[in-house]
Amino acid sequence: MNKSIKIFLLVLGIIIALMLAFFTFILIITSGVKLEKDKLINMERIVTYYDINGNKFAEEVGGISVTESKKIPTHVKNAFVAIEDKRFYSHKGVDYRRLLKATFNNIKSFSFKEGASTITQQLIKNTHLSSKKTLKRKLSEIKLARELEKNYTKDEILEKYINTIYFGNGCYGITSASKFYFNKAPNDLTINEGAILASIIKAPTHYSPISNVERCTKRKNLVLLEMKEQGYINNAEYNLYRNTPIKIESHQQYENNFLSLARGEFDNFIKKYPYVYNNFSVYTSFDPNIQNILEKEKLNNDDYQNASIVINKENNIVAYTSSCPLNLRQPGSTIKPLLVYAPAIELNTVYSCSPILDEKTDFNGYNPSNFNDKYYGYVSVKESLAKSLNTCAVKLLNYVGVENAKNFIEKTNIKFEENDNSLCLALGSMSKGVNLIDLTSSYNVLLNSGNYKSCSCVQKILTNKTNVVYENKSENQQVFSAETIDIVNDMLSYTVTDGTAKKLSTLPFPIYAKTGTVGNKNGNSDAYTISYTADYILTTWCGSDQNDKLMSNNVTGGNQPTKQAFNIWSDIYKNNIPNSIQQSNKICYEYIDLISYNNDHTVKIADKNAPMRYKEYAIFKKNYVPKEQSTTFSLPKIEKPIISVKNKQIKLSLCLTQYCEAIIFKHFSNKKVAVFDTATTNTNTFIDNDVEIGKKYQYSIIPYTIINNEKIYGEEIYLDTIKITSNLSNDWWKNELD
Repeated sequence: MNKSIKIFLLVLGIIIALMLAFFTFILIITSGVKLEKDKLINMERIVTYYDINGNKFAEEVGGISVTESKKIPTHVKNAFVAIEDKRFYSHKGVDYRRLLKATFNNIKSFSFKEGASTITQQLIKNTHLSSKKTLKRKLSEIKLARELEKNYTKDEILEKYINTIYFGNGCYGITSASKFYFNKAPNDLTINEGAILASIIKAPTHYSPISNVERCTKRKNLVLLEMKEQGYINNAEYNLYRNTPIKIESHQQYENNFLSLARGEFDNFIKKYPYVYNNFSVYTSFDPNIQNILEKEKLNNDDYQNASIVINKENNIVAYTSSCPLNLRQPGSTIKPLLVYAPAIELNTVYSCSPILDEKTDFNGYNPSNFNDKYYGYVSVKESLAKSLNTCAVKLLNYVGVENAKNFIEKTNIKFEENDNSLCLALGSMSKGVNLIDLTSSYNVLLNSGNYKSCSCVQKILTNKTNVVYENKSENQQVFSAETIDIVNDMLSYTVTDGTAKKLSTLPFPIYAKTGTVGNKNGNSDAYTISYTADYILTTWCGSDQNDKLMSNNVTGGNQPTKQAFNIWSDIYKNNIPNSIQQSNKICYEYIDLISYNNDHTVKIADKNAPMRYKEYAIFKKNYVPKEQSTTFSLPKIEKPIISVKNKQIKLSLCLTQYCEAIIFKHFSNKKVAVFDTATTNTNTFIDNDVEIGKKYQYSIIPYTIINNEKIYGEEIYLDTIKITSNLSNDWWKNELD
């Protein structure tokens, strides 16, 4: 036997030994795994929801409702086969071609990203195994899938699969999914509806036809394309249903507004383990008392679509009610505090008391206008927010920079599209908008010193009442500094006392708010009030999602939703009064000088001797206080007066401000005599008749202010020496200065 044959036999022996070892390993690792037929469709699930006090407020009991294969339309079954397992009718439970490809891709990416599971394997995994991506589970899955194919026909396997798969929103199996999403039995499903259901199962929350219509539509169209390419539908049917919009007929998701939110969050958990656990206790932040208050107010306001939501200091939803779905809406001016004003304060672009010119302004072709096209001239930044002046907001965003501003607010889960990069963002004009929950929860930074954590209503999930399988442990993220938040809160408190939310000003406790209105000359589509205390954030909204049924232009954020907010707050705090939001130790209050503020539009610290009418209190960061201080009253000054001579008269014309007086001294023959005091006359002009030709005279002036009957003197000013050279009767100006 030659050497090459010996090597070949040696290699062959090694390969055979390795294969025997591998198959032995498979037999050992899967030795206890058996197909249990009663598990294939035998699932009952109980979900109990508890409120913030630990009391049960809802319970959902669901068993699998089976629809026989013959009652499921062929086009519906084809949709699942086309997208999930196109070689379903040709393989024996495992698609080895697909498995090899997935294995190669996983080796390349060093992950278990691709699973290559067939419909048969998925049915086994869902009913017999865990969702952990381990080698043992995969080998067990393959073994049981092959065994399943030996015991059942393809049609029976597909029937069991479609009757057990999870469709989101608590729906297991096609029967409950058809009822929930389309309010019909499976045998009445259209090709379009079958494709929608087949698109959901890959990721029920991500492809939800209720909350993520756009993503679901793209996935549905992919299902239709696969059906066409695999010969299940023709080209005409593909084009027809590809352009058919998603239409949800069921209204179950709106029966209990808070429960729909809790169920949605529970779905986010259950999608990871849809077949592992059966009995759940879901503990939420639901407050039934506040929910009842919202429901009562909703009944009293049915002229328009409306919604209200309350979120607590921990950013947990405690109550929610709505007469319409949670769609993305334009936020209007409610976005200004966090997108425009907080970044401007954070970056030290302005003080809240900085004067800003409110006037019609062109920003490279963009011409924002104020409500009713009214402009106020110079106003403070604080007042511009309180009055919701659009031109001022756009100016500030222009100073800060759109990207800089977005970088802040995006940390609060407010999302922008790529083309959301213009100055119109200052007015809440977004490509797609934001939903009410994200908009409300973004304001949570104002209750928590600039910190934000994700908003939720589910706090804890238990199985069998004791086993904790989920806890909400969202971590805080710093969005703004504490001192910035103190200043913004001060501004939004002023919005209540002197701004667009003034209808809340009679509430007997500290309240902060911002209003917003979206619309055009044909009517308004949205009106908001977001108001908050140290305990809760409340958003009240009314609007219309139909362009032909817009609200009147008289319905704005400052009226209808603010009235609703007033009623809700009055009921929430019927028996107690909330505290103010606690301020940090990083701010200070200083008086600013109103003289320079009004005359020069600059911010200076007020003179310590200034009367109250010439100064105003303002809030500042301790590390960002105006450096310049007014000395108007402590060191009074006067401009050099105009000097003229006529008929042996010397005339001094003083230029005095309303808060300053002056004494004129005459210097002659080594004497200094006070000859004039503006405080004792009604004129600022002094005429000296006691002069002689040929003599020299000099005058000095000391300005002063009177504070609390005490004179405070400024620096003495010496004028040029004057010599009278002739007795001219007509020449006003001729004189000689030494």
